[in-house]
Amino acid sequence: MERLFLNLVEWDDDVDTRKCLREIARYIRAINPNFHARAVPHHKLPQLALINQWFMPTLSLSLYHVAKRKFLPGTFLTGAFLSKQEEYQRLERAGVPVPKWQIIQPKTSLDPLSWGPYVVEKPTLGVRGANVRIRKTSRVKYVPPSEYPASHYGRSGPMIAQMFIYTGMWPTSYRVVTLFGETLLCYRQTSTGHGAALPTRWGFKALGGINIVSNTKDMKAELVADPDVIALAESVHRKVFPGHPTLGFDIIRDAQTKQLYVLETHPQGSWLFSGDVGRQMQHDNAVDFASQFKAMEKAAAIIAKHAPRLASIASPFFRRKLDPLSPVQP
Repeated sequence: MERLFLNLVEWDDDVDTRKCLREIARYIRAINPNFHARAVPHHKLPQLALINQWFMPTLSLSLYHVAKRKFLPGTFLTGAFLSKQEEYQRLERAGVPVPKWQIIQPKTSLDPLSWGPYVVEKPTLGVRGANVRIRKTSRVKYVPPSEYPASHYGRSGPMIAQMFIYTGMWPTSYRVVTLFGETLLCYRQTSTGHGAALPTRWGFKALGGINIVSNTKDMKAELVADPDVIALAESVHRKVFPGHPTLGFDIIRDAQTKQLYVLETHPQGSWLFSGDVGRQMQHDNAVDFASQFKAMEKAAAIIAKHAPRLASIASPFFRRKLDPLSPVQP
């Protein structure tokens, strides 16, 4: 096999991110000495050192969103941000189980007989459960963006009404991080520190102050290898986002019907093995994310498997980056 260059692009300046990518690169080189794998900064100036790769088969890969390729040679593959509306539309077209949803518009009127007595109201653009709340279905109404507080995500995009899925007494979900459709991490997250427990599906009125978001700062994260959750995440990645390097799935299970639903895919990418959020979660829950599936070794094997069909010979000036939302051509 001819030489092939693999650039694992750092998306931030976090020391642990660089450490992860260097470890993955080291494993890739051990798998195939013809693969010249290395961690590469996202800054433009250091990338000038890659000029010799402009005429060699190369894959420049970022496991989290990098907006510009700069001087990265060869095929450039990274994540892309999507609104929840765009994300849900892609999932529904592929037949993926997603809780029923609707954009809240000026004439929106939801029927409790169809939606249930309560629905979830949330922004199409937001992070970590911000501005997600439970509302009586009959009271859901359109609010002009300008009338939301300055910090509310409803000012940045439409609000969504979504059918409430009961996950148990405390809000519970699963996070699955996948790389090209193979799982690197799976944990269950449960939030018990906000509000009262919800013993029945529609018991909001009797209790009040119910939190429905599982990924709160003080949530409990427990490593699990739920086969059904993992199978769903992997199949969705391959079917809906086949050209996307990493995804971070939020999946919920109805406590009564046991039906699984996809809430989020985080199409910009997901990497909880480094960064402030990932470090804090592992510290607070006394877990080691990388140890569950030997994530760095597994990531190296996955990338080494896909690299030959993804790499190309191209300078950064004459080759556009691949659209991560479209299938990658062999």
